[in-house]
Amino acid sequence: MTLESTNKVIVIGAGIFGISTTIALAKRYPGLEIHVLDRFEPPVPDGSSVDTTRCIRVDYTSEIYSELASESLAKIKKDPVISKFFHETGMSYTYDGKHDKWEDFYLTGKSFAEKANKGNPGKIVCLDSTEEVFRSIHGKEGAVPSTSDMGRETWWNKGYRNMSNGFIDAGLAMKAYYERANSYPNVTFTFCEVEKLNYYPGTKKFKSVVLQNGEEIPADLVVIAAGAWSGKLVNLQNICKMSAVEVGWLKLTPEEQESWKDMSITTNLSTGINLFPPYNGEMKVLRRSPGYKNTVSVANPDPEAHDSIEISYPRTRVTNPSDWIPKDAEIAIRENLKEILPSLYKRPFNRTRLCWLTQTPSANFLIDHHPHSQNVLLATGGSAHAWKFVPVIGDKVVDFMEGNLAPHLVELWSWKEKLGDKADNGSAPRMVGEPQEISKVIRTSGNEDLCI
Repeated sequence: MTLESTNKVIVIGAGIFGISTTIALAKRYPGLEIHVLDRFEPPVPDGSSVDTTRCIRVDYTSEIYSELASESLAKIKKDPVISKFFHETGMSYTYDGKHDKWEDFYLTGKSFAEKANKGNPGKIVCLDSTEEVFRSIHGKEGAVPSTSDMGRETWWNKGYRNMSNGFIDAGLAMKAYYERANSYPNVTFTFCEVEKLNYYPGTKKFKSVVLQNGEEIPADLVVIAAGAWSGKLVNLQNICKMSAVEVGWLKLTPEEQESWKDMSITTNLSTGINLFPPYNGEMKVLRRSPGYKNTVSVANPDPEAHDSIEISYPRTRVTNPSDWIPKDAEIAIRENLKEILPSLYKRPFNRTRLCWLTQTPSANFLIDHHPHSQNVLLATGGSAHAWKFVPVIGDKVVDFMEGNLAPHLVELWSWKEKLGDKADNGSAPRMVGEPQEISKVIRTSGNEDLCI
């Protein structure tokens, strides 16, 4: 099947992969009918593509992703609309200084950051001690809490700062990308949850999409770009695992905002903590933990299947608005704050959420035909690092559709690449461990005594 012989494409998901693919298709094929489906109009309130702040960085352990990120960052900076939402605050990478895999990730990322800034060496600032890491946030007078006060050794001991990086207001940017996609005359949006895919009787060939309201929409090709919601629509057979990581926001005083206004995004590879600069009166903190899963039983979405399968399916603030991050997550975040932002150590969170991710074993994206279906294309597996590629990833998906994607990317993003014992490539390093069952640990309030 070629795009030249295709009359209509359905894209399920109006997030990173879905919107980017829609724009790329609409540009190249003005005669192609493109119908985008999502539960909500972008910015989707509980999608991983939407947040107050998302990292835009070029520091990778992979030259492929580093080069793509550099290309994407350049496009963001030149875009007259999207550039307004980007803040070039820089990003600091730290770790505890031990000789382990986190040091390997750190050193490789630093090497590629230096390469990306070859013409601007002053953009890379070394932080060679605990004091320098601390003062990169608090200024020259900052005093690191003593180990006796903390009751443990320090964790934020060594790092570097890449001043070319920054963060983007992902919610506002995704709204702008959506409006751009919606401006093409051959693009239509419908906002209703997808119930299932239909196939021609007795075949594995995709026929139509059925919405929860009963409406059936036929097409020649469907692109599954639904992120953590994809497992209900196609059987991913553990190629992707859906889990959530914890995020919290702390209210800041005007004095604190002023004091930390020159702060970079600061991440600790060893503990999984990301701290974001003040934005709209808040500071966002997240942890790249092993995460949380929400196991449910659904009908097997494979063509001609009649059994059921268990998947992890998002439980979000839309379906469960009173959810609060688990106790162990909050304790871990606060233990880090005690060292790096001690004045916020005991401050209550203003709000929290679980951010749902679609993670592949290697952290490489999944852009491939579904092996058990015809005319079903997968564009997902963002693995917590895809947002920065919105300006370029859709073109890569369309290149794949046309058979023009570079062979090394075809292999990297294939279904086959995800099989077997694949190691995390370090693109968005995750803490070691298995996700916890969310129903066993979720809270409805953050006001309990944490004994911190």
